[in-house]
Amino acid sequence: MLTQSIRERLALFKEIYAELYTELKWKCDKRSLMLIAAMYVTNSKEFQLHRFLELADYIKNEVGLFSHLRTAHRFTVAATLETTTDTPKEHFAHFSTIYQKLIDNGYSRAVYSYIAAGTLLKIEPHKVEEYAQKTVDLYKGMREHHPFLTNSGDYPLASILATLDKNKEDILLHVEEHYHALKQKGFTIGNDLQFLSHILALNEEQKPDESAQKCVEVKTLLEKAKFKSKKMYYPYIGMLSYLEQVESEMNHLVAIYEDLNNDRLFKWNKDVNFMLSVLFLMSDKALLTEAATTGLNTTIEVLLQAQQAAMTASMTAAVAANNANNGG
Repeated sequence: MLTQSIRERLALFKEIYAELYTELKWKCDKRSLMLIAAMYVTNSKEFQLHRFLELADYIKNEVGLFSHLRTAHRFTVAATLETTTDTPKEHFAHFSTIYQKLIDNGYSRAVYSYIAAGTLLKIEPHKVEEYAQKTVDLYKGMREHHPFLTNSGDYPLASILATLDKNKEDILLHVEEHYHALKQKGFTIGNDLQFLSHILALNEEQKPDESAQKCVEVKTLLEKAKFKSKKMYYPYIGMLSYLEQVESEMNHLVAIYEDLNNDRLFKWNKDVNFMLSVLFLMSDKALLTEAATTGLNTTIEVLLQAQQAAMTASMTAAVAANNANNGG
């Protein structure tokens, strides 16, 4: 059963998506449009199609000929700027500075570097160099621990972890403790597990074995609710583990998921629908300002930002794979 607030947000999501799809169906992947629509809804930001398109065009005109921001990714960046700042055009210069600092410190010129820059938009200008260096140092530390798992898709979570008020060594240790605790609980090793350990490390207070046990319980509840047990769902298990009463929220999660699956516009994107269902459920908790966390020391806003970054990264990878398979 859907709560009134979730029902209203789902309706708004579909309304924004329909506008985006009508205008951009030949320019942007459907999954990316779903994410963009969700970003406006979960951040409680008003969407105006004309303003959004104008900003996307502005971004395209401000970058070099070979920039990733001349592609469809400019639409995701435009949404990021609009949903996280009050002056998106002015903040694009700040965004570009952050991106360049990440490149200067060792990131590659990949789409994921832009996603990482978007997560650092609220960093004050005089602290950009510090956080860019810390971000890249964290990423390099991750690569040292897991050289075959870590790739540019991990850029965004490294930047979010860099905002924690802890030094690099303590953050990396905390991530590794979570990774090994989850492995001991039977989670399959791989990049998805590493992503999950990053999500759990945002909670600076909870002990790794307790977090891992909570994730086992969430995984079991999802399987009982007939959700498939997929490794790609691991980060979202981590999101749900922050809820205090996960079992009581399962009916809401299922209701959101079924609502999206039963809509002809979304029924072919069940994995995205699951990700969005978790995002809508978590954002509803933020909207209600409930303390629905297990000793969470960071804000639910950061958790939502982490999920949006994770989704953007996974959508980017999916679209790139699709284009490669189609010879695009």
